[in-house]
Amino acid sequence: MRTVGPAITAVVVALMAISACTPSTLPDGSVPQAVPFGVNGMVEEDGQVWVADLFGGQLVRFDPATGRIDERYGRLDGLCGTDDVVVMPDRTLVATCPVDGRVIAVARGGDARVLDVVGRSVNPIALDPSGESVLVGFGSEDDDRVLRVYPDGRPTEVVADGLPVLNGFDVGPDGMLYAPTGGAAGSFGTGGLGRLDLSTGEFEQLPLTFPGSTRTGFDFACGVDVAADGTVFVAQCFNPTVFAVDPDTGVATSLGRAPLDTADNVVALDDGRVVLSGFFGGKVVVFTPALDGSYSRRLLTVGR
Repeated sequence: MRTVGPAITAVVVALMAISACTPSTLPDGSVPQAVPFGVNGMVEEDGQVWVADLFGGQLVRFDPATGRIDERYGRLDGLCGTDDVVVMPDRTLVATCPVDGRVIAVARGGDARVLDVVGRSVNPIALDPSGESVLVGFGSEDDDRVLRVYPDGRPTEVVADGLPVLNGFDVGPDGMLYAPTGGAAGSFGTGGLGRLDLSTGEFEQLPLTFPGSTRTGFDFACGVDVAADGTVFVAQCFNPTVFAVDPDTGVATSLGRAPLDTADNVVALDDGRVVLSGFFGGKVVVFTPALDGSYSRRLLTVGR
């Protein structure tokens, strides 16, 4: 039993070293298929999914139908430990690095630069409705702000402060920022969902109901993505599950339990599929809608 801890530590260090040494392309021009250490924040681009790999220090774009990696950038390209990512209108990637407290931009081709150092635990990121900036928040009680960061060098602005602990968030078609609340303290059914008015800085906690259940909240809500029709998809970290929430009524409907140890984030694809990421192991679960309103589930490994 005394060797278990050191053994696990050795495996973690080895995986991080492999990820750190993975190049963007191989000598023959192909993209390495090395599996990410973990799949954290996600965003869709042209039917594919970009993922941030916190411990691997890399950004990876993969096909959600096959798991094949088609583009990747890592520590050899100057990246830090990225936890969440968005794609700007000009296709530049912008990501948060919680350990370093940095917000970085990565040009396609791998040229990484620091946009701002905003503080440790910077975590969730979303594209501002203007398309000219990104919104970032903090995943701890040490910082209660949402900031607006500009890739063009304009000074960072405070959008709101005095907020609860937020995690992976997204802007809906109504222009509101939707975010899971409660953090790890909400691990036993007290996790919630809130929305922030970006024009006024006012934050509202949404009352939730779960049809057919006595529960009143999530088991650690860790990520949110908003579909084009306004449906808010919430990733439940513990007892990994995706919920679809109607923001007008607060009714939360389960899409199904996922075969993951711990989830991390969620992305709703334009074709109706919903992808739930796993914190460790480079795995995701793809939920595909059926005609009767139910969802099938498929466990997929990113890379080969």
